[in-house]
Amino acid sequence: MKLFDIILFVLVFVTFIVGVDQAIVVGLAESYWIFMFSLTLLFLYGYRKGQRQTREKEALKKSSNKQKKKKRKHG
Repeated sequence: MKLFDIILFVLVFVTFIVGVDQAIVVGLAESYWIFMFSLTLLFLYGYRKGQRQTREKEALKKSSNKQKKKKRKHG
């Protein structure tokens, strides 16, 4: 996990907690935008996580294919 992803994950929780606090103090209608911002950050985090997992699977698949070719060539 990269530093940016960690920061993004922490920001999701911080903005959600701030939204809950503001919902208690001024009401849900006034703090709606904070919850939407938190949800946007959560979607961004999920998208980046999915992209990272896809890249890791492709890299693993490529490395396993190279090892199979080496075994056929030498074995």
